[in-house]
Amino acid sequence: QAYLRKLRLSSDQLASFVSTILNVIKVEENQLTLYLVEKEWGSTLQKSAENMLVRAQVLGKTITFDIAKDLPTVAIDPVSISEVVNNLLDNAIKYSPDSTQITVTAALNQDGMIETTVQDFGVGVPESVLPNLFEKFYRNHRTRNNIGGTGLGLFLTRAIIRAHSGNIWVKSKVGEGSSFTFTLQPYSAIAD
Repeated sequence: QAYLRKLRLSSDQLASFVSTILNVIKVEENQLTLYLVEKEWGSTLQKSAENMLVRAQVLGKTITFDIAKDLPTVAIDPVSISEVVNNLLDNAIKYSPDSTQITVTAALNQDGMIETTVQDFGVGVPESVLPNLFEKFYRNHRTRNNIGGTGLGLFLTRAIIRAHSGNIWVKSKVGEGSSFTFTLQPYSAIAD
């Protein structure tokens, strides 16, 4: 069973890589199309994270969820939002080699948007690097030789969140970890 879990993990990573490349091309060609539907955010968030839960388990990490009750439904494209959640959790797993805990929180913010944060307690990001994190192909020179990646995940994540009329930002401190937060509109804001 452990072997099959690792095999599934590898095939999921390959599929994710191909999907990321294709979606980056769509973003660059202004061809990224979203099909927004009404979804309950808590269950959608947890379902989107299923593949990463397997990966975390294989690597000895735990992902915990703290989702506020009675959140309004969200207006999302389920496929692309799943990619956002997977990108952020994948980074949290990769960049916390010595930490076992990752937390995902979701709540309504003061602007009426649904705010979701993926927090790790890993290596963190130097302040000088933060402004470039969402740029295409950007990799932190301090970690790029030790931790794999293409430098496309956060670029694509930002493009998808912006296409949903949301925002994304990061707070980080070296040696203490990173928190990536993004917002989504409630469905009621665009239902018409």
